[in-house]
Amino acid sequence: MSTAYTLLTSEAEYRQACDTVLGRAERELLIFDRDLAALRLEEKPRLELLTGLLQKDGLRSIRMVLHDPATLERQAPRLMQLILRFSHIVAVRQTPDNLRHLEDTHLLADESHGVRRFHVAQPRSALILDDHIQIFPWRQRFEELWQLSHPCLRINTTGL
Repeated sequence: MSTAYTLLTSEAEYRQACDTVLGRAERELLIFDRDLAALRLEEKPRLELLTGLLQKDGLRSIRMVLHDPATLERQAPRLMQLILRFSHIVAVRQTPDNLRHLEDTHLLADESHGVRRFHVAQPRSALILDDHIQIFPWRQRFEELWQLSHPCLRINTTGL
């Protein structure tokens, strides 16, 4: 496949790019975001893409690093249900206080696709498809953030 790099300048383009990346995920999603609000993962089409990924055979996972998980916990009940249902392959962590100044976000699928929003308050972002070389630094940064972050969701598993 040929690689594709696209500069995005609007919210609509950003959301469409996120849908493209979500649709291409076959094994793994990595999400670094302030609070998931701009990604709109609570919306039905995106929840269906996430559910489809998690229900596939084989090893699948979603890992998220958030600055503020309160929006997820309080305003995304369907997404929380999905996380609870697949808690064995979905993990959410929160950045420590000293990293909450970071203003970029990214959504990465497998090792070849991603959307990076340069600043959380601006729609300007980049979409990379089919290019593991350009995705590698973003993935490496995610892994560093993952290691520095801590589990944050209060998932109740009573009754097991």
